[in-house]
Amino acid sequence: MAEKTTNKGYYWGYSTTLVINHNGNKLTLSEKKGVPINYDIPSDDGGSPATCTVTLFNLSKAHLAKINQNDHIIVYSGPTYLYGKLTEGTITQIAPETQSGMDKETQITFEEGRDYSKDKRLYSNFNGSKMVTHTVKASDGKSISYKKRKISKVNITFKKGTKASQIIDRIKREARIEISEINLKKNHVFKKGYTLSAKPLAAIQAIVKDCGSTVYYRKGALYIDDGNKPNPYNEHLYLTMYHGLTQEPTYNSDDDGKPTWTLECFDDPRVCAGSAVYVKSTNLTGLQRVKSVDHTHDQDSYKMEVVVYA
Repeated sequence: MAEKTTNKGYYWGYSTTLVINHNGNKLTLSEKKGVPINYDIPSDDGGSPATCTVTLFNLSKAHLAKINQNDHIIVYSGPTYLYGKLTEGTITQIAPETQSGMDKETQITFEEGRDYSKDKRLYSNFNGSKMVTHTVKASDGKSISYKKRKISKVNITFKKGTKASQIIDRIKREARIEISEINLKKNHVFKKGYTLSAKPLAAIQAIVKDCGSTVYYRKGALYIDDGNKPNPYNEHLYLTMYHGLTQEPTYNSDDDGKPTWTLECFDDPRVCAGSAVYVKSTNLTGLQRVKSVDHTHDQDSYKMEVVVYA
């Protein structure tokens, strides 16, 4: 489903809220209710889930006891009229509470979305097992027999001429991978058939690459993007020196041969990997696709660094 947004509002009145779910129980922590929260939340179109951190200050022992590894976390943030979800994911680490001046800090690390690359669901299914007798010779020349269970794994194979879209659909069903939107530049045909021999998400990424498209996360959800649409998510986001930008864009020439521009801005929760932003400045003007963005908040500021393709 397309993510529709508007451009109303100004960059003031910021606040942050965390919603943490543990076994059906919801814990809400908000700056508006006296819980200071810092964060560093990156987003990029490289395909791997981002590693994000939030830092909480002076939490009560009762609240700390309700936060656990593998809990689901959602981060909401932004100025008054642009407030919304930044991202969501799974908590991977809760650092021990530390003292910082008069404050106590608790840093929580979480992985954006769900890292399907670690999911071995397709490789934990078996087509049966049987006891097999093995015979070996001991050092004295005598034969020793023992029985060992032999297990054969199921392989998912596709016949000759199968299209990429059919394979992707089967893999995501079997591995229960949720993909919010699928746009393939070309529906590659596997003339010799296809056998799944990689982890589920890795297999999808390889197939999508054969189709000339890319896989990446947006706000914790997976998307497949063909790169053909200048504004694929129907966004209308504007960054100018009078609205959003805090300094002129700077040009970058990367080693991989893909030049980019870096934009320093007030934080805007709508901007993430794959977003389309219209930039108007002295150095850069026009509709640009976002390669990456790093949302940061400390107790003094809300900022984001956005990298767009040149």
